[in-house]
This record gives sequence, C-alpha cells and structure tokens, in this order.
Amino acid sequence: MSMERERVRWRGTHGVGDFMHALNVCHQYAFEQDKIIDLEMHWEHDKDFLYHPDDPETIIQRLEFIKGKYYLNKRVKLTHVFNSTLFHYSDENQRHKVRFLFDSEHYHPIVNETPPNQWLFDPREYTDTPEKRIVVWTPYYNREQPRRWKRWFGPDDWEKFIDNLENWQGWKVVELTYRTPIRDAYNQIRRARYVASYDGMWHYIARNFCKPHLIPSTEGVTSYNTPNAVKVSTTEGMANFFKDDENLGERIAELRQRAEAAKSKIDRDFGVHLRKG
Repeated sequence: MSMERERVRWRGTHGVGDFMHALNVCHQYAFEQDKIIDLEMHWEHDKDFLYHPDDPETIIQRLEFIKGKYYLNKRVKLTHVFNSTLFHYSDENQRHKVRFLFDSEHYHPIVNETPPNQWLFDPREYTDTPEKRIVVWTPYYNREQPRRWKRWFGPDDWEKFIDNLENWQGWKVVELTYRTPIRDAYNQIRRARYVASYDGMWHYIARNFCKPHLIPSTEGVTSYNTPNAVKVSTTEGMANFFKDDENLGERIAELRQRAEAAKSKIDRDFGVHLRKG
C-alpha cells in the first residue's frame, strides 16, 4: 500500500538557512503525518542564476547537496519551479509574507509562521570531534546586509572576539563566509567542537548537527531556528564568553549542555540516538 502524498510549495530565497528551514519542516511533517511530501521550491530566477559572478555555486546546487545529507530524505521529494511569481513581493520589507503553502492547509502561512522545524542529518554523518576546532562566521562578508538586529555585535566586536579565540593555545579557528562552498562549510561545522556566529547563513547546519553554538541575539526567532545555541544579549557578554577566567568552565558547560539537550530531544521525538561530542 502506497503512502499518502501531499504537496508543499515554498518560497526560495538566496539564503541557505531559508531552504534548510523548508527541509526541516517538511521532513518532520512527513515523519509525524506518515506521508511522502512533494516539496516544490519556487524561485524568481532560473536554474543557473548566481547572485554574484564570483559565487562558487548556485543556490540550487547548495540545496541539492544538503538535501542528500538528511535523515529519511526519500520521504521528501524535491522539485523546482523557476521564474515563479507565486511568492513575489514588490516590497521585500513587507512584514507578513506568505513563505509556504501546504495543500492540506495543516499549517497556515500567516497564523503558523513558525511550524515545527526539528530534524537531523543522517546519523552516519555525526562524528567525534577530537580536533580543537572552532568555526565562526559573521554578518560582515554577506552580499547583502542582514537585518539590524543581527548586526548589533559589530565588525570591531567580531574582530576582537576572533582575536581572543586565536589566543587559545592548540585551537584552530576557522572563519566561514557566504562564499564558502557548501561542502566545505558542512564539513568544517561537522568537525567543529564549538561554533560561534550571528543568527544566519550556516546556522541550520550547526543546528542539525546539534553543535555547541554561541549567538549574539535577544530575539525569540533565534531560539526557534537554533534551539541548540546559547544566546548572549550584551556586547560584553559575547566578547568575553571565551575569556580565560575563573568562570570559563561554567560557560563552556552551558554550551555543551544546551547541545546535548537538543540531541536528547531528537532521541525522544524520533528514536534516533546521536553520539556525544
């Protein structure tokens, strides 16, 4: 007997986090409803569109790569509609946008703007992290500036933050940008002991790996996107989080506990036990 199917249409953008949000929602929905989901991504451009001539790959190539890493990925069938006007908005700053449409209307695009979005990569992708590696990305190499609430920890603050990390003896600090090829970003985060970033860009990769993750943010949406992360609400708190003082051990423990709690929730909800580390 074949499984029931449902079409979900989703607004494609230039952001990796946006399409991973779609993948997470649809995979969790497929699991909970015992369905096959036909995820139809709508793009306002053609298949080969690059946002900048120097970009290493298209957003479609990034999506196709990461989709193959998902747990139970055959439960979500991916197709693309190019040069679509279904989700077009002349005002990109419009407060409420329709980002998705479920044929069943199980989730309403305005009433349910934040549908459940917990999912994971194939468990075989999770690995031990013996190397002392910290992965960082900031909002200051983006093609377009992120929203102001993502930028209150400024360029000088990030520079000092990274300088402090580089003083950790024996640790390797890896900085990513939006032009980092997705395969490289994925593997750097996969092997990282810790991650620090703004709320954006590669954050869903860290989320799905349940990495100990530090984010300067006061926004509730950060907890929705990255429940594995510790949010820091002040410039001083973020700048000094990794400072080698008497309380560093407690702060590191908080990072690790938050990440392990995210793994435990996956175990409870989906019956998948992920290794520690």
